[in-house]
Amino acid sequence: MNRSKEFIKGLVEPYVNYEGILSCYNLEKKPHFANMGFIFNENFDIIIRPFKSTESYKLVTLSKKAVINIINDAKIFYLVTYEKDSINELIGISEKLKLPCFKNAYFYIECELKEILDDEIRPSLILEPVHHFAKKTFIKPYTRAEFALIESLIHSTRVRIFKEEKMYTELENLISLIDHYTRLVNRIAPKSSYMEIMKKINKIVEGELKYEKNTN
Repeated sequence: MNRSKEFIKGLVEPYVNYEGILSCYNLEKKPHFANMGFIFNENFDIIIRPFKSTESYKLVTLSKKAVINIINDAKIFYLVTYEKDSINELIGISEKLKLPCFKNAYFYIECELKEILDDEIRPSLILEPVHHFAKKTFIKPYTRAEFALIESLIHSTRVRIFKEEKMYTELENLISLIDHYTRLVNRIAPKSSYMEIMKKINKIVEGELKYEKNTN
């Protein structure tokens, strides 16, 4: 087990879902960032399951390398999803593979693509950690507002998919959850940046519900 895997082994548990931000270069050699859920297997390789239709899947399978950024600021997840132009000043270059990464990441893991377990919709990409960077930092006190914001953000990206696929029960559940989390943030952090972002997410969801795919 290499040094990076030994470091990871002391921090995480296998087969627990974590949230991070994947980064790599696109075909024009410009930074690509995407929110990405991931788990570790028993060998402490990273497993991600991007949809086959996404740019992240195409770029990682072509370049065969990526960075997983571990971020403890929910606002960054929002910016990566909906306001990508706002993250330019936060971008750095990773130490070993020379890929884009976040300068303010708690730590990041540089990975090489090891294996692809194919699936028609969401293949599993097995990424082997080859290097990591970690810094000592103050961890903010936990607030449920961050959890609610991250959950709402993830749900918001699925609204259009469920609507187009006519998965109306699932869509109704998503909207209900986002509404629940909005009310939670409004109660525990009403005058915060979390509430401001929740308002933006709700506005985006309203737009997605009105969106009609052009079939021409």
